[in-house]
Parts: sequence; C-alpha cells; structure tokens
Amino acid sequence: MAITMPSASGNRARSFGLEVWTKQVLKRVDRIKPDWDAESVHDLRAALRRCRTMADALSEVAPDRGWRKLKKVSRDLFHALGDLRDTQVERSLVKKFGTSSDPLRKYMMKHLAHQETKLRDAAEKALDSFDRKRWRKCSARLCKSDSFPQESVVFERIALVRLNEAVRLFQEARKKRSTLAWHRTRIGIKRFRYVVENFLPQRYEVWAKDLEQMQDLLGHLHDMDVFRIGIRHQRPQFGSAVVARWIEKIDARRKACLQELLTKTSVERSPWVVWRKGL
Repeated sequence: MAITMPSASGNRARSFGLEVWTKQVLKRVDRIKPDWDAESVHDLRAALRRCRTMADALSEVAPDRGWRKLKKVSRDLFHALGDLRDTQVERSLVKKFGTSSDPLRKYMMKHLAHQETKLRDAAEKALDSFDRKRWRKCSARLCKSDSFPQESVVFERIALVRLNEAVRLFQEARKKRSTLAWHRTRIGIKRFRYVVENFLPQRYEVWAKDLEQMQDLLGHLHDMDVFRIGIRHQRPQFGSAVVARWIEKIDARRKACLQELLTKTSVERSPWVVWRKGL
C-alpha cells in the first residue's frame, strides 16, 4: 500500500504509505551502525513512529492481530532510540548554551557523553534483537490486507479524530503549561500529521509546511523542557546562582518558541481551523 505523487513545491516526488515506510525502516536499520550519529538515530526512530502510527490507524478499519505484532517487534528499539535521541539533543544544547570555560558545561558534556555511551549500548542490544525477518513477513502481510485507497473517507474520519485529539491536548497544555501536557500535544500532532501524510497525501501537499512547523515548534519546546530538567538536577553540585544563569537562557529560548507557537495558532486562519475545514 504505497503511492508516489509529484510535490506541489516542485521538489522530487514523495512516497507515502505503510509499504514504503516499513522498507525505509530496514534501510535505516542497516546504516545506523557504527556511528549512531544523531541524524541517523532520529531518521530511524521517525520511520518507526510512522509505521507504528499507521498501524494504529489501520487497525481501526482492518482489524488484524498483525498490527499489534508489528508494534511489538519495533517497541524495544523505538523506545531505546528515543532515550538515546534525547541525550544527543541535550549534548548539542549544552555546547550551544555554555562557554568552553564554564565548569557546568564541562561537567555536563562529560556526564552526557557517559550517558550516551550507555544508551547507545542499550540501543545496540535492541537493534540486535530487532527481528528483521519477522518485520518483513508481518509488513508484507499487512500491506496486502488493507483494501482502502488513499484519500478514502475512512481515513478522513480517522484524521479528524486525530485532529480533535491534538486540539484537545493543545488546549489542555495552554491551561496547564506543564512539560507533560506539551509533550502529549507533541505526540498528538505527530499522530495527526502521519495519518494525513500517508493516507491523505493530496491534503498533505497543501498542509505540509504548517504541519512540519507545528511539529518542529513542539519539538523545540520538548527539547528545552528536557534540557531544563537536566540542568536543574545540577543545583546541589554547582549552586543556585550558576544553575539560575543557565535556566534563564533556556527559559528565554523556550518562551520565544512558545510565543511563536501560540501566535501561529491564534491568527484568523489558524492551522487548526484550516485542517478541520479540510476534513
């Protein structure tokens, strides 16, 4: 189940669908070693998330135990990559926020390098345990089982459910302003985006820029939240004054990101409104 369509922006054609992304997982699995660089880790995890999101959507319209099996095969690797990815992002942020002579920066770089090594070992074990043969077999069967074409009203309804859930989570996050609430909103927008991207590709061509920007802003917000927690944990060792200087920088970046997100969603033609009308 895959479709290739020309890009509205004139770029090379994009491919959509479960079959495409299950194959992408295998390609990205093969090239992640030996470096485990941040980009490769992110790309593999994103491919896995797309497959898992599509499995959730398709299980609603084509019930089959195979969808659960597909998610189970990828579960350990998916979560291991998430932990590794967060640490890699935190290391890059430490480099940007602190000067080379800053003792907290020096400590964090050493601490995170050690943590990254442990998490990479865990991810490598998860990768070695990833059953490629089972993944291929399960994917091949499931890709043949779906009888609904792209742009089907069935997928419109699923997308609308995902959109309504993302909006609900967003409204809740605006009230609570908590790290967890924004994290849940980020997951919600990803679930909506990947359903549209893979099952409603004609709409995705129109909505892609806003969907990607919304996801990026929520991603940056998540990164700042994870980073802030890591820095706060260093207060007993480095003192409140040192940590406060770092938190001030992080909060300024986070505030700017949040303001851009709120501005984008409060204008007259908010993406939320546009997407709902389009469904």
